[in-house]
Amino acid sequence: MYVHKYDRRNAAEIVSKAERIFASVAGNLGYLIRASTTDENRIKRVDFYLEKDNEVKGVDVKARKKICGSDKKPNDYWTWVEFKTAGGFPGWMDGESDYIAFEKEDHFLVVNTESLKKLAESLVDRSKEFVKSCEEAKYRIYQRRGEEELSLIKTSDIRKLKRIAIWKK
Repeated sequence: MYVHKYDRRNAAEIVSKAERIFASVAGNLGYLIRASTTDENRIKRVDFYLEKDNEVKGVDVKARKKICGSDKKPNDYWTWVEFKTAGGFPGWMDGESDYIAFEKEDHFLVVNTESLKKLAESLVDRSKEFVKSCEEAKYRIYQRRGEEELSLIKTSDIRKLKRIAIWKK
């Protein structure tokens, strides 16, 4: 399990647990599951390859997130999206995954990556000055460490997309 140098809140373990739960749910739904290699995960932004009916799709799993690190509980009403990484590289919406699976309290919201990216680009005003706090990141770009570009969009906006599925835990 990869632990980021800024991981002070046990995020790596939280993500690992979400990925294990997702793999179990996918298996119960009849998918053959192959975990990505370290390079596939890092470069392609794919956690798992799921196969069913001779079709293989890459999925990037996102654990439940808080709005701010100091919050007591995750927030399922807002969802973080990543335009650029902390290293200044393209964010996970530009990865090679076919789907992003957002963990929520009792389900995974499985979303077509291309549809999500188009939605995020239409909702987030990237022409405005970046905000300085996580609370202000709703439909605005927020940076924690200089180069990364993140924003919050309402989960209800994502649910309006045509290419989504809800997988119960």
